[in-house]
Amino acid sequence: MTNLSTYTTPEPLSKALFKDYMMLSKFRLSTTVVGTTLIAYYLGIYKTPVEFSWLILFGLALGGMLVTASANGFNQVIEKDTDKLMTRTQNRPVADGRMSVNDALTFSAVCGALGLFALAFLVNGRVALLSLLSLFIYTLCYTPLKKQTPMAVFVGAIPGALPPAIGWVAVTGNIDYIAILLFLIQFFWQFPHFWAIAWMLEDDYRKAGYTLLPSYEGRSKRNAAQIIIYSIMLLLISLYPLMIKFSSINSLFVIVPLGVFLIYKAIQLYRTMTVESAKSLMFASLLYMPSVLLSYLL
Repeated sequence: MTNLSTYTTPEPLSKALFKDYMMLSKFRLSTTVVGTTLIAYYLGIYKTPVEFSWLILFGLALGGMLVTASANGFNQVIEKDTDKLMTRTQNRPVADGRMSVNDALTFSAVCGALGLFALAFLVNGRVALLSLLSLFIYTLCYTPLKKQTPMAVFVGAIPGALPPAIGWVAVTGNIDYIAILLFLIQFFWQFPHFWAIAWMLEDDYRKAGYTLLPSYEGRSKRNAAQIIIYSIMLLLISLYPLMIKFSSINSLFVIVPLGVFLIYKAIQLYRTMTVESAKSLMFASLLYMPSVLLSYLL
C-alpha cells in the first residue's frame, strides 16, 4: 500500500527557481552559441540566392537555444560531484542541492527533444542531425573525458565548432565545403579561446582533477607556446575564404588586424605567464570570431 505521507507539495515557480533553471541551461552562454549560428545563417542568405525566412530563423534560434540548454543541463548532472569542488561551479543548482538530479534530467531531456523537433520541422533534417551529433559528443564524449586527458579539449572543440556550420546548412540544406570551412575556422578558434579560460581557472580546475591546458604541465612556457601556434593556425584558416573567392579582399582589413592582435595577446601570455594576460587573450578571442564571420559579408 502506498504511503501518501511521503509525497510533498511541488515547489511553486518562483524567481529563485526560474534563476536556477537559467543557470542550469547556462542561458547567457547559450545565446552566444546561437548568435554565432544566426550570423552564419545571415551569411548564407547573403551568399546564396536562397530567400530569407523568419520561420527558419525562429526555428534555428529556438531549437539552438533548447539543444544548447539540454547539453549544459546534462553536463551539470554528470559533473555535479566535481562542480562541488570548484569555487566557480559550486553554486550551480544541482551541485548545491537546490535542484534534484531527476528534475535536471527531465528539464534537459525535454529541452533536447523539443529543440531537435523544432530544428527538424522548422529548419531541415541535416541541421537537426548536426545538432544531435553536437549534443551527443558534448554530453557523452567530452564531459567524461575531461577528467581523463587534456585531449578532451580537442573532442569538445567539435560540438563547439558546429554552430556556424549549422547556420550555413540551415540555408543550403547541405553539408558542403563552405559548411566544413566555417566549422574549421571555429574549431581552431576554440583553442586560444578555451585555453585562455583554462589558464585563468587552472587552480580551480585542479581542485576537481581537470587538466584542460594542452598538457599536464599547467601554466608553462610550452603550453603558452601551443596557444601561439593555434592562434597562427586560426589566422591562416580564416584567410582561406579569400583564396577561394568566398569573400572579397575587404575582409583582409578585418581578419589580419584581428588575427595579429590575437597572436600578440598569445605572445604576451607566453612572455608574462600571468592570469591577467590570459584574461586579455580571452577577450581578444571573443572579439575575433563574430567579427571574422561578419567580415565575409564585405
